[in-house]
Amino acid sequence: MAQTVKITPETRAAATQKAELPMTETVLLGTLTSQSGTKAILRNGFGGVSTVSVGEHINGGEVTAIRDGEVYISQDGRGIKLTIPGS
Repeated sequence: MAQTVKITPETRAAATQKAELPMTETVLLGTLTSQSGTKAILRNGFGGVSTVSVGEHINGGEVTAIRDGEVYISQDGRGIKLTIPGS
């Protein structure tokens, strides 16, 4: 299950600027690597921000891989690759 995280007002403002990121689709905001594993920070089309790990489900798809600046999701039999916008 995806974990919802608290973010600062400054981060929320930067992540929701209409000219910067698509507002109606899932967007990769970043990836994190730690001793406990790799996670992706995703913003959904409704503005919610979640952290997910491989094997977790989000928006009807399953996270299949996370790499530095990339997340792969399997949904409805197709593969989706998300990258950080502007990177």
